[in-house]
Amino acid sequence: MTGMATADLVQLGIAMFIIVIGCLGNAYIVLVFLLEYRRSQTLQPYEVIVTLMAACSIVTELVSAIWYVVYLLNFCTYFGNPIYKITDFIDIYLPKTIIWLTAWLCFVYCVKIVKVNWRFFMRLKQRLSLAVKCMIAGTLLLCILLAFPCTLFIRLKLNTTSVCQDYYRADEGKEVFFIYTSMLSFLTSLLPLILMLFSSLGIVTFLCLHSRNMDKNVTSSSTSRIDAHTSVAIMLLCLIALFIACASTALSVNLQVASGQFDVLIAILYTNIIYSSGSPVILVIGTVKLRNIVVKLLCRKQG
Repeated sequence: MTGMATADLVQLGIAMFIIVIGCLGNAYIVLVFLLEYRRSQTLQPYEVIVTLMAACSIVTELVSAIWYVVYLLNFCTYFGNPIYKITDFIDIYLPKTIIWLTAWLCFVYCVKIVKVNWRFFMRLKQRLSLAVKCMIAGTLLLCILLAFPCTLFIRLKLNTTSVCQDYYRADEGKEVFFIYTSMLSFLTSLLPLILMLFSSLGIVTFLCLHSRNMDKNVTSSSTSRIDAHTSVAIMLLCLIALFIACASTALSVNLQVASGQFDVLIAILYTNIIYSSGSPVILVIGTVKLRNIVVKLLCRKQG
């Protein structure tokens, strides 16, 4: 029991450390863009998406902290089913929203950077702000519809030795639960990944094909524009790599959970907080505005 308690406390400590780092990074992003909006009364479409991603990540990390405490320290007997219904809904809804927002961020950058004469792209560039609002509204609605059914599977088993670790219906509806987790993985992992890959590959292909033509006009503005586009492409590829690493882990765990192995459920929460905490680091490094402010703050402290 002592070893088990020590292992639980170590897991809790690691999770809390990751959550604190993630909250600081996401809070910085939200603060910068809120101050930008206060100053100019407007935000670029990609800035709106990044701000919403950071806000969702903060809530995800705070709810995950509550879930970890309840799950690992066996506090569920004090709260009953409702605490898991609320936390599991949020821990599915917000991370899936963040994934789709990441996919839309890749798509928006693709529309902004890639120059083609397609009528669809031309119209989308002209109405990008309205398109982003529709993307966000559709994503929020879709993720609500996909996250709500998870609450129907939750029921604490009070006659077991691990009440807080075994709170899904393991004996009934296993086929329905498997179908649900498969559909959830397809609609909130595979489809966004396809959109991310196509958008990012479109940017990389465009930069490779047009880099020579851009280099012919050796002006400071064209050089800075190429560097900015390259930085964006690297940032998006890093986000995709982080997502693939987390999503592949979550997918394998989802399959085990669907088959009744609920003791690995905590791995899904780890992937959520790792992605929510790792993505702001990538966004800060890859976004010129966010990176420049950090550099200025560091130079001011050194001075």
